[in-house]
Amino acid sequence: MSSTSMLRLLRLVEQDHIHITDASRVEKILSNLVAAGKQKLRVISDFDQTLSRYAFNGVRCPMSHDVIAQSNLMSEPTRAKVKKVVDYYYPKEISLTIPLSEKIQLMVDFWTQIHDIFLASNLNQRDISSTIRDSSPPLREGCDTFMSTLHRHDVPLLVFSAGLGDVIQEMFSKYNMVYPNCRVVSNFMKFDGAGKLVGFHDPLIHIFNKNKSVLPDESYFTDQRERTNVILLGDSPGDLQMADGVPNVENVLKIGYLNAHLDRLDTFTELYDIVLVQDETMDVVNSILKKILDSQT
Repeated sequence: MSSTSMLRLLRLVEQDHIHITDASRVEKILSNLVAAGKQKLRVISDFDQTLSRYAFNGVRCPMSHDVIAQSNLMSEPTRAKVKKVVDYYYPKEISLTIPLSEKIQLMVDFWTQIHDIFLASNLNQRDISSTIRDSSPPLREGCDTFMSTLHRHDVPLLVFSAGLGDVIQEMFSKYNMVYPNCRVVSNFMKFDGAGKLVGFHDPLIHIFNKNKSVLPDESYFTDQRERTNVILLGDSPGDLQMADGVPNVENVLKIGYLNAHLDRLDTFTELYDIVLVQDETMDVVNSILKKILDSQT
Protein backbone atom coordinates (compact mmCIF):
# COMPACT_ATOMS: atom_id res chain seq x y z
CA MET A 1 0.00 0.00 0.00
CA SER A 2 1.39 3.39 -0.92
CA SER A 3 2.05 5.75 1.94
CA THR A 4 0.20 9.00 2.39
CA SER A 5 1.34 12.56 2.98
CA MET A 6 0.80 12.81 6.75
CA LEU A 7 2.63 9.56 7.37
CA ARG A 8 5.54 10.71 5.23
CA LEU A 9 5.59 14.11 6.90
CA LEU A 10 5.88 12.45 10.31
CA ARG A 11 8.41 9.94 9.00
CA LEU A 12 6.20 7.01 9.91
CA VAL A 13 7.00 5.12 6.73
CA GLU A 14 10.13 3.48 5.40
CA GLN A 15 11.42 2.79 8.91
CA ASP A 16 11.82 -0.91 9.61
CA HIS A 17 10.73 -0.72 13.26
CA ILE A 18 7.45 1.09 12.50
CA HIS A 19 4.57 -1.11 11.34
CA ILE A 20 1.24 0.25 10.06
CA THR A 21 -1.25 -2.17 8.54
CA ASP A 22 -3.93 0.27 7.38
CA ALA A 23 -2.07 3.39 6.26
CA SER A 24 -5.14 5.17 4.90
CA ARG A 25 -7.00 4.71 8.19
CA VAL A 26 -4.07 6.01 10.24
CA GLU A 27 -3.68 8.92 7.83
CA LYS A 28 -7.32 9.85 8.39
CA ILE A 29 -7.04 9.64 12.18
CA LEU A 30 -3.87 11.73 12.21
CA SER A 31 -5.44 14.34 9.95
CA ASN A 32 -8.47 14.53 12.25
CA LEU A 33 -6.27 14.91 15.34
CA VAL A 34 -4.25 17.70 13.75
CA ALA A 35 -7.34 19.51 12.46
CA ALA A 36 -9.05 19.39 15.88
CA GLY A 37 -5.94 20.50 17.76
CA LYS A 38 -5.06 20.36 21.42
CA GLN A 39 -8.44 21.51 22.76
CA LYS A 40 -9.99 18.14 21.87
CA LEU A 41 -7.01 15.95 22.76
CA ARG A 42 -6.32 13.69 25.72
CA VAL A 43 -3.59 11.07 26.16
CA ILE A 44 -3.96 7.76 28.00
CA SER A 45 -0.87 5.67 28.60
CA ASP A 46 0.27 2.50 30.28
CA PHE A 47 3.41 2.87 32.38
CA ASP A 48 5.50 -0.30 32.67
CA GLN A 49 7.44 -0.90 29.46
CA THR A 50 5.47 1.88 27.76
CA LEU A 51 6.70 5.04 29.47
CA SER A 52 9.46 3.09 31.18
CA ARG A 53 12.05 1.22 29.17
CA TYR A 54 11.89 -2.48 28.46
CA ALA A 55 15.68 -2.74 28.32
CA PHE A 56 18.69 -0.46 28.77
CA ASN A 57 22.18 -1.24 27.48
CA GLY A 58 21.04 -4.76 26.70
CA VAL A 59 19.74 -5.45 30.21
CA ARG A 60 16.05 -6.04 30.96
CA CYS A 61 14.63 -3.24 33.13
CA PRO A 62 12.47 -3.95 36.18
CA MET A 63 8.78 -3.14 36.15
CA SER A 64 7.26 -1.15 38.98
CA HIS A 65 6.44 -4.19 41.16
CA ASP A 66 9.96 -5.52 40.48
CA VAL A 67 11.55 -2.40 41.96
CA ILE A 68 10.35 -3.62 45.36
CA ALA A 69 10.23 -7.38 44.75
CA GLN A 70 13.84 -7.59 43.54
CA SER A 71 15.28 -5.12 46.05
CA ASN A 72 17.31 -5.67 49.19
CA LEU A 73 14.14 -4.98 51.17
CA MET A 74 13.24 -8.58 50.40
CA SER A 75 15.17 -11.56 51.73
CA GLU A 76 16.65 -14.03 49.26
CA PRO A 77 13.96 -16.64 50.06
CA THR A 78 11.28 -14.00 49.52
CA ARG A 79 12.73 -12.97 46.16
CA ALA A 80 12.76 -16.66 45.20
CA LYS A 81 9.11 -16.91 46.21
CA VAL A 82 8.21 -13.93 44.01
CA LYS A 83 10.10 -15.45 41.09
CA LYS A 84 8.20 -18.71 41.48
CA VAL A 85 4.88 -16.86 41.31
CA VAL A 86 5.97 -14.84 38.28
CA ASP A 87 7.33 -17.91 36.48
CA TYR A 88 3.96 -19.62 36.91
CA TYR A 89 1.63 -16.79 35.99
CA TYR A 90 3.50 -14.68 33.43
CA PRO A 91 3.31 -17.30 30.64
CA LYS A 92 -0.43 -17.45 31.26
CA GLU A 93 -0.67 -13.66 31.09
CA ILE A 94 0.87 -13.51 27.61
CA SER A 95 -0.69 -16.72 26.30
CA LEU A 96 -2.64 -16.38 23.06
CA THR A 97 -4.64 -19.56 23.70
CA ILE A 98 -6.07 -19.08 27.20
CA PRO A 99 -9.51 -17.42 26.96
CA LEU A 100 -9.83 -13.95 28.49
CA SER A 101 -12.52 -15.18 30.89
CA GLU A 102 -9.97 -17.57 32.41
CA LYS A 103 -7.12 -15.06 32.30
CA ILE A 104 -8.98 -12.53 34.41
CA GLN A 105 -9.15 -14.82 37.44
CA LEU A 106 -5.57 -15.93 36.87
CA MET A 107 -4.42 -12.30 36.92
CA VAL A 108 -6.38 -11.60 40.11
CA ASP A 109 -4.60 -14.57 41.68
CA PHE A 110 -1.24 -13.39 40.27
CA TRP A 111 -1.45 -9.85 41.64
CA THR A 112 -2.98 -10.97 44.96
CA GLN A 113 -0.18 -13.44 45.62
CA ILE A 114 2.50 -10.83 44.87
CA HIS A 115 0.80 -8.29 47.12
CA ASP A 116 0.45 -10.89 49.89
CA ILE A 117 4.19 -11.52 49.72
CA PHE A 118 4.77 -7.78 50.07
CA LEU A 119 2.46 -7.64 53.08
CA ALA A 120 4.32 -10.49 54.80
CA SER A 121 7.69 -8.76 54.35
CA ASN A 122 7.44 -6.04 57.00
CA LEU A 123 7.97 -3.23 54.52
CA ASN A 124 8.26 0.40 55.63
CA GLN A 125 7.20 3.43 53.62
CA ARG A 126 10.46 5.31 54.15
CA ASP A 127 12.56 2.34 53.02
CA ILE A 128 10.30 1.82 50.01
CA SER A 129 10.65 5.47 48.95
CA SER A 130 14.44 5.28 49.30
CA THR A 131 14.59 2.06 47.28
CA ILE A 132 12.48 3.52 44.48
CA ARG A 133 14.71 6.56 44.21
CA ASP A 134 17.86 4.44 44.16
CA SER A 135 16.67 1.61 41.90
CA SER A 136 13.88 2.86 39.65
CA PRO A 137 14.07 1.81 35.98
CA PRO A 138 14.94 4.41 33.35
CA LEU A 139 12.16 6.02 31.38
CA ARG A 140 12.08 5.89 27.60
CA GLU A 141 14.27 8.41 25.84
CA GLY A 142 12.15 11.49 25.24
CA CYS A 143 9.69 10.78 28.06
CA ASP A 144 10.68 14.06 29.69
CA THR A 145 9.76 15.90 26.48
CA PHE A 146 6.50 13.95 26.26
CA MET A 147 5.48 14.84 29.81
CA SER A 148 6.56 18.48 29.70
CA THR A 149 4.94 19.07 26.30
CA LEU A 150 1.57 17.77 27.47
CA HIS A 151 1.85 19.92 30.59
CA ARG A 152 2.83 23.04 28.67
CA HIS A 153 -0.17 22.70 26.39
CA ASP A 154 -2.50 21.62 29.23
CA VAL A 155 -3.37 18.32 27.56
CA PRO A 156 -4.61 15.82 30.18
CA LEU A 157 -2.56 12.67 30.63
CA LEU A 158 -3.97 9.61 32.37
CA VAL A 159 -1.30 7.08 33.31
CA PHE A 160 -3.26 3.85 33.74
CA SER A 161 -1.15 1.08 35.24
CA ALA A 162 -1.50 -2.38 36.70
CA GLY A 163 1.81 -1.74 38.43
CA LEU A 164 2.53 0.10 41.67
CA GLY A 165 1.33 3.69 41.79
CA ASP A 166 3.73 4.53 44.61
CA VAL A 167 6.67 3.58 42.40
CA ILE A 168 5.30 5.52 39.42
CA GLN A 169 4.71 8.70 41.39
CA GLU A 170 8.10 8.46 43.11
CA MET A 171 9.75 8.02 39.71
CA PHE A 172 7.98 11.04 38.27
CA SER A 173 9.16 13.01 41.29
CA LYS A 174 12.73 11.72 40.89
CA TYR A 175 12.85 12.84 37.27
CA ASN A 176 11.07 16.17 37.95
CA MET A 177 8.00 15.12 35.98
CA VAL A 178 5.23 15.84 38.48
CA TYR A 179 2.64 17.89 36.60
CA PRO A 180 -0.96 18.85 37.47
CA ASN A 181 -2.29 17.63 34.11
CA CYS A 182 -1.15 14.05 34.87
CA ARG A 183 -3.22 11.61 36.91
CA VAL A 184 -2.02 8.14 37.90
CA VAL A 185 -4.52 5.31 38.32
CA SER A 186 -2.75 2.24 39.66
CA ASN A 187 -2.30 -0.03 42.68
CA PHE A 188 -1.39 2.09 45.68
CA MET A 189 0.00 0.84 48.97
CA LYS A 190 -1.68 1.50 52.31
CA PHE A 191 0.48 2.35 55.35
CA ASP A 192 -0.32 2.67 59.04
CA GLY A 193 0.69 5.59 61.25
CA ALA A 194 4.15 4.10 61.79
CA GLY A 195 4.74 3.78 58.06
CA LYS A 196 4.31 -0.01 57.90
CA LEU A 197 2.74 -1.48 54.78
CA VAL A 198 -0.62 -2.87 55.87
CA GLY A 199 -2.55 -3.29 52.62
CA PHE A 200 -3.38 -2.06 49.15
CA HIS A 201 -6.15 0.30 48.19
CA ASP A 202 -9.11 -1.12 46.28
CA PRO A 203 -9.77 -1.89 43.55
CA LEU A 204 -7.08 -4.32 42.49
CA ILE A 205 -5.91 -3.30 39.01
CA HIS A 206 -4.44 -6.00 36.79
CA ILE A 207 -3.60 -6.09 33.12
CA PHE A 208 -7.08 -7.10 31.96
CA ASN A 209 -9.31 -4.70 33.93
CA LYS A 210 -7.66 -1.38 33.03
CA ASN A 211 -10.92 0.32 32.07
CA LYS A 212 -13.54 2.66 33.51
CA SER A 213 -14.66 0.00 36.02
CA VAL A 214 -11.61 0.68 38.22
CA LEU A 215 -11.48 4.46 37.94
CA PRO A 216 -11.95 6.22 41.30
CA ASP A 217 -14.80 8.34 39.90
CA GLU A 218 -16.39 9.27 36.61
CA SER A 219 -14.76 12.70 36.61
CA TYR A 220 -11.57 11.17 35.22
CA PHE A 221 -13.24 11.24 31.85
CA THR A 222 -16.36 13.39 32.18
CA ASP A 223 -14.74 16.56 33.57
CA GLN A 224 -13.47 17.36 30.09
CA ARG A 225 -16.14 16.04 27.80
CA GLU A 226 -14.93 18.15 24.92
CA ARG A 227 -11.72 16.08 24.72
CA THR A 228 -13.04 13.42 22.39
CA ASN A 229 -9.77 12.63 20.59
CA VAL A 230 -7.45 10.12 22.26
CA ILE A 231 -3.88 9.02 21.79
CA LEU A 232 -3.53 5.67 23.56
CA LEU A 233 -0.13 4.14 24.36
CA GLY A 234 0.39 0.57 25.50
CA ASP A 235 2.49 -2.54 25.22
CA SER A 236 -0.08 -5.33 25.49
CA PRO A 237 -3.53 -6.25 24.17
CA GLY A 238 -4.97 -5.53 27.62
CA ASP A 239 -4.03 -1.86 27.31
CA LEU A 240 -6.48 -1.31 24.46
CA GLN A 241 -9.42 -0.95 26.86
CA MET A 242 -7.90 1.99 28.75
CA ALA A 243 -10.00 4.51 26.79
CA ASP A 244 -13.26 2.71 27.55
CA GLY A 245 -15.47 5.28 29.21
CA VAL A 246 -14.25 8.38 27.39
CA PRO A 247 -17.54 10.05 26.41
CA ASN A 248 -18.40 10.73 22.78
CA VAL A 249 -15.09 9.49 21.40
CA GLU A 250 -14.40 10.68 17.87
CA ASN A 251 -10.86 9.48 17.13
CA VAL A 252 -8.53 7.07 18.93
CA LEU A 253 -4.96 6.60 17.72
CA LYS A 254 -3.58 3.40 19.28
CA ILE A 255 0.21 3.20 19.44
CA GLY A 256 1.69 -0.07 20.68
CA TYR A 257 5.21 -0.91 21.79
CA LEU A 258 6.22 -4.47 20.88
CA ASN A 259 9.21 -4.86 23.16
CA ALA A 260 9.80 -8.61 22.85
CA HIS A 261 8.11 -11.79 21.59
CA LEU A 262 8.40 -10.54 18.03
CA ASP A 263 6.38 -13.50 16.80
CA ARG A 264 3.37 -11.50 18.04
CA LEU A 265 3.85 -8.78 15.44
CA ASP A 266 0.84 -9.85 13.36
CA THR A 267 -1.36 -9.83 16.46
CA PHE A 268 -0.13 -6.37 17.47
CA THR A 269 -0.63 -4.88 14.01
CA GLU A 270 -4.21 -6.13 14.05
CA LEU A 271 -4.85 -4.43 17.40
CA TYR A 272 -2.77 -1.24 17.26
CA ASP A 273 -2.78 1.42 14.54
CA ILE A 274 0.97 1.97 14.84
CA VAL A 275 3.32 -0.69 16.22
CA LEU A 276 6.85 0.24 17.32
CA VAL A 277 9.18 -2.76 17.47
CA GLN A 278 11.99 -2.66 20.05
CA ASP A 279 11.92 1.13 20.14
CA GLU A 280 13.14 2.49 23.48
CA THR A 281 12.22 6.08 22.64
CA MET A 282 9.18 8.35 22.59
CA ASP A 283 10.26 9.79 19.23
CA VAL A 284 7.21 8.73 17.23
CA VAL A 285 4.76 9.85 19.89
CA ASN A 286 6.54 13.18 20.31
CA SER A 287 6.57 13.86 16.57
CA ILE A 288 2.83 13.24 16.41
CA LEU A 289 2.19 15.49 19.40
CA LYS A 290 4.35 18.22 17.91
CA LYS A 291 2.33 18.15 14.69
CA ILE A 292 -0.97 18.35 16.59
CA LEU A 293 0.16 21.06 18.99
CA ASP A 294 2.08 23.15 16.46
CA SER A 295 -1.00 23.31 14.24
CA GLN A 296 -2.43 25.99 16.54
CA THR A 297 0.66 27.93 17.57
